[in-house]
Amino acid sequence: MNTVCAPATAPGRGALAVVRVTGPGVRDLLESRLGRIPAQRIATLVDWKARTGDMLDQALATFFRGPSSYTGEDLLELSLHGNPLLVRQVLEDLHLSGIGLAAPGEFTRRAVENGKMELCRAESVGALVAAETEDALEASRRILSGGLDARIVPLRDALVSLSARLELEVDFAEEEAAPGGEDLFPWLDRAREELSRLLQAQDRMQARGHAPRAVLAGAPNAGKSSLANALLGEDRLLVSPVAGTTRDWVEVPVHTRLGTVVLVDTAGLGLPSDSLDAMAQLHTRRALAQARMRVVVAEAGRDLSSEEMSISREGPSLVVRTKMDLCRGWTPGDGEFAVSATAGYGLEPLRERLSDLLAGDRLGPDEISLVGQRQRQAAESALASLSETGSRIRAHEMEIAAWHARQALSALADLVGEVLPDEVLGAVFSSFCIGK
Repeated sequence: MNTVCAPATAPGRGALAVVRVTGPGVRDLLESRLGRIPAQRIATLVDWKARTGDMLDQALATFFRGPSSYTGEDLLELSLHGNPLLVRQVLEDLHLSGIGLAAPGEFTRRAVENGKMELCRAESVGALVAAETEDALEASRRILSGGLDARIVPLRDALVSLSARLELEVDFAEEEAAPGGEDLFPWLDRAREELSRLLQAQDRMQARGHAPRAVLAGAPNAGKSSLANALLGEDRLLVSPVAGTTRDWVEVPVHTRLGTVVLVDTAGLGLPSDSLDAMAQLHTRRALAQARMRVVVAEAGRDLSSEEMSISREGPSLVVRTKMDLCRGWTPGDGEFAVSATAGYGLEPLRERLSDLLAGDRLGPDEISLVGQRQRQAAESALASLSETGSRIRAHEMEIAAWHARQALSALADLVGEVLPDEVLGAVFSSFCIGK
């Protein structure tokens, strides 16, 4: 394989920026830049120079000799000062030295191809990076630590024995030297139950795997945008005393104790002032239909309108009374949240209530969830083949049963990633970030 490089930290300024280099040319690179190869796995302070000898940065160089590295090849992690201009200079110098830029997910792909990790664990790496909730993070972490292998490998090993047994049934069917295979049903049932649990866990995690949407709805000038800005901690959304400032819905991520909740600021509801306002209100109602929670925003000191009361009854919802600093002495109704975006009053109890959207149906202590569509398709294929195996045994069609058992065995191998066609690898790693 050729030698490639990539930034391994997000773009932008920071304390550090990490550049990774992997491949057969890593040692030559170190010799040319440092005049030596640093000790393995020890972060070493170095003067990192360009190919021309010009000083680029004082950095930390950590060398991992293959195969004892993430990729299974010689690998260098260069920790630079976190200036994007400096990162660009280093990458350009590496490129001019004949080291190409890695494709998305190429470091992890090389780890798979070099036998450092199974494909299912590599997929969990991508899911771990992309996780938006604690549930999704934990589901990815369990597969990365080998949880899926621990469930599937015993099934696969037992299925090898089952397939051999069915082949024996086929070979000796006329001589009736083997029993009819009915004693295999308990194992088939257990295998199907295990695969069904993996699929059901994935269904639950997919339902909760993305940041939930909480839609702010209410009359114009109720304080929806001001509330979103206050929870966000910055003036992201335009606020004006003029009614109808917000036209299109705007999504902003708000961090809570359990993860991120997406607040959706919408156009005010009421009698449309023109055709554009009518269209904006239609978009508001569409957003409400897709919401995990509806947040009715209404000023303190007045009764809820009939439409606001209707929205609060349509599904999971809460009522937030804004501008409490202008209505001192007024008491909100039972279960209503009283806030003042200007004074910062009542925001933390509301944030805590929003975090409840991220709690609930979590993985059990020993439960594993599949990650991604490829794993799901393999598990569904194995489940269907096992079901068909049982049906054919009951019909005494042992040759067809044996064929379906072999199909199930192949699907389980696909599930843990033992079969690695290039097109499958390309599809898996195309969604990874560069440098991972």
